[in-house]
Parts: sequence; structure tokens; C-alpha cells
Amino acid sequence: MNTSISPIKGATLMYPKKVTLNFMEDKPEVYRLCYLRGSVIHDKEVIYYAAKAAHVPESTIKLAEEALFDAISYFCTNGHAVQVPGLGSFGIQFNTNVAETEEEATEECINRKYIRFWPKHDIRDLCSQKNLNVEVKDLLKLKQANNTPSDDDSGDNTPDTPDTPTP
Repeated sequence: MNTSISPIKGATLMYPKKVTLNFMEDKPEVYRLCYLRGSVIHDKEVIYYAAKAAHVPESTIKLAEEALFDAISYFCTNGHAVQVPGLGSFGIQFNTNVAETEEEATEECINRKYIRFWPKHDIRDLCSQKNLNVEVKDLLKLKQANNTPSDDDSGDNTPDTPDTPTP
């Protein structure tokens, strides 16, 4: 765990990936930037940092986190959106099939239920150009630096994109 109260500094790493635009008639190959996931800051580190920033014990932050989760769970599962001060809103969303008649429009039309988060402007503004440090790197050099196999290794079952979980 990071023992200082300053946040972990770094950059959002991106790399150019060759893609084929199959939807175009001539199927050109172009490069687009792909996001290389950074390290995940886990709950213990977040709780530690929040406790130090607020000058309260970590147990107080943990209790507040649990109470906030309970409140969000209660209100969302009872059909309400929940605004969390400083963060944004949580609410239940549905993907549904269409029905031809009103009588056919029942709960069975629901394919998927999920919690949706709508961040406040302050959170969305964190990604503005002035606040987000982005570096474009050579993926092969990044993989070699991390001692991970490259895409052209035989028998490699590493996902093509960093967003895909490893099997």
C-alpha cells in the first residue's frame, strides 16, 4: 500500500494499433489509439488516501462506504435514482425486447438489468485535456519492459487488446 498521502502519479498509456476498416469498400488499414489499462487502485488504498485527506480514521471511511452502498442498494432496487454528492447519480437501467401489443409488454421482455452511473461534471472534467496526462507508447517496447510475450510469439494466448481479460 502507498504510505504517502499524495496520489500515485503517472499517465494514461495508449498505443497505436493497426485495424482494418472492413465496412469500407477498399478496406484500408489504419491506426487507432488503444487504451492500455494502468494499475487498479484498490479499495484499501482509496480508503487509506481518503482517511488521510479527511484526517479521520480509516474505519470511519470504511463505515461511510458501507453505509453509502447500503443506501444506494436500497433506493436503486426500489426504483429510484440516487444522487451521491460530489460524484454523480446511480440508477437502475433495463435492456428490453419490443412487444407488438400492450399485453405482451411484460417483465419477460426484460433482457438485462444493470446499475448505471452518471458522473457529475466535476468527475467528467477530470478527463479534460488539461487534467489528463496521456502518453503514446510503442506496445512492443511496453511488453518487453514488462516481460510479457509479444503478439507474434507462437502459442501466445494473450488477448489482442488490453481490455480483453486473459483466459
